Amino acid sequence: MKSILLTTLLLSFVQLNAESDHSNKMEMLATPTLWALAPDMFACNLTNVDHTAHKIRVRIISNGKVLLESKTLSLEPRHTSNHKITGPTKGGPLYCEFIVEGDKDEYRGVAVLYHAPSGSDFVAVAAE
Repeated sequence: MKSILLTTLLLSFVQLNAESDHSNKMEMLATPTLWALAPDMFACNLTNVDHTAHKIRVRIISNGKVLLESKTLSLEPRHTSNHKITGPTKGGPLYCEFIVEGDKDEYRGVAVLYHAPSGSDFVAVAAE
């Protein structure tokens, strides 16, 4: 009887740890590269399509160099995080990296190009 009780207790503990590990799991989404040229703007938008808030971090990267890195943010359900920079003067390949809490399917990420200062997107590519 003691071994059954001990086994049940251990299995419960393992299950609780597995559930808590899932909530803290971090995954990465990345967009394809887009060529950005000043004065056009390059933006990384991430939308939380889940029903709970999650922690996220966003990076804009060019040839291995991080041009912009956000702090860790709490992204509310059905809200979008927007981070942007002006394209390089001589142009350059840029992409977005999204570090997200939970499963990747709880988010929609996109890299966009638009005309400065406040034009509509003219190119957008989805993150995977």
